[in-house]
Amino acid sequence: MRYMTKTIEDVVNALGLQLEPWMAPAFAICIALMVLPFWKRNFGTKSMRKRVQAASVVHGEERARLSAEAFALVDGNPFGLMVLVEEAHNRGMRPLAERALAALDASGKRRSEAKALRLKLGLQRLTTAEAEAVAIENFLDAGLDERARERLDAAERAFRGHEALDGLRERLNQ
Repeated sequence: MRYMTKTIEDVVNALGLQLEPWMAPAFAICIALMVLPFWKRNFGTKSMRKRVQAASVVHGEERARLSAEAFALVDGNPFGLMVLVEEAHNRGMRPLAERALAALDASGKRRSEAKALRLKLGLQRLTTAEAEAVAIENFLDAGLDERARERLDAAERAFRGHEALDGLRERLNQ
């Protein structure tokens, strides 16, 4: 207790203030109240990580329940949503990662981090027909035919009749 009192006294003196001895507890309470929102946000993020970790090893209703709890802990907190996207992606929980990324996009905050996360999840669309063709071929090589089909449909809508996309439909239907 003596060290805490001394620390508070040093901080107050550094600010150029002089406190009476009875003011130190009030000052400590004010500091604690100012730090409380940050502590609460950090605690929610830490609890969310534990829920995602637990959800990654179970299946069915238990996984859905833990995922919903994890999302609820950081909903409305852009930093927490970023962490949730990362954790869910790292643990192979793509639907949860996409849901958190959608909530992060809806918040309108941390746009550059959201863009990087979209790229990491493979949700960012490429800008040329050739790049789309390469991405679709990568999906086909990995055996992700459904993802390749979705990407090819979007590419054909965006780049109607482009020669780079020729032949991919036949390869997909094989």
